[in-house]
Amino acid sequence: PLDRIRSIRLSAGIRMDKIVIRGDQFDTVTLKAPDFNKQTYAVSRLEYVHDNAIQKAMNIWNGLRFKIFGDVNAQINKASFGDENPGRFMFNAGFDGRYYYPIYRNFIWAVRAAGDFSWGSQKVLYYLGGVDGWMFPKYSQEPRPANEPWAYQSLAVNMRGFPQNVANGNNALVINSEFRFPIFSTLINRPINNAFIRNFQVIQFTDLGTAWNGAYDKIERPQVVYTNGNGTVMARFKAGGIGPFVGGYGFGVRSTLLGYFLRLDAGWEMNGIFRGKP
Repeated sequence: PLDRIRSIRLSAGIRMDKIVIRGDQFDTVTLKAPDFNKQTYAVSRLEYVHDNAIQKAMNIWNGLRFKIFGDVNAQINKASFGDENPGRFMFNAGFDGRYYYPIYRNFIWAVRAAGDFSWGSQKVLYYLGGVDGWMFPKYSQEPRPANEPWAYQSLAVNMRGFPQNVANGNNALVINSEFRFPIFSTLINRPINNAFIRNFQVIQFTDLGTAWNGAYDKIERPQVVYTNGNGTVMARFKAGGIGPFVGGYGFGVRSTLLGYFLRLDAGWEMNGIFRGKP
């Protein structure tokens, strides 16, 4: 810690990935097959964190919080499965900043900007689209870049109004804006015992994001693919958005139910006013 709101954080460790041959009770060959040591990594992360945000209620904050980080991962073993040799390095750098502006009592505007950039002899593949923890996710068939040394994959979220994998690559940028209005805790001047009513919020959100592969000057608006029912006709169009970003917007609700804080969002692509199904 540098003071009450600023800190520098360093973490390091060992990550071991193994491949287990999948079998069943009638297949003695696969049951007896040994495990393979796929990769062993020395991993490290250095972060600068600034956090003066204060939580006023569930999902309601005031203040600024951000972090800037860098990762260095080095493969330190010779894999027993595949041809990966020691000396392969993965570098990641990124940031995540969030500002919560009070409008009226518990009514706030929350804005976020985040970016991830991966390079080296191994990389992380970022899939843009959707949200993390999506109960019934939808996927796009956008192919990932070939002939690249992908080691891991991750989601670039939130990007509501689009399925997961509307775009992918070793670089990703996301901007989110939410107006969070806890109706009852903002308008009622007395304690509310019921958690569902106390934490009930309506949300208006706007999401912008992009993901691309290669150099930083290759950033561009992702495209989406439309097909007919049997997949014999395919058309590719530039996705709705602003500049190099795809864009989505919509509304949502939040509350606590049976002890869990749940969210329900309906998002539309920025290609018209509530055009098509959310």
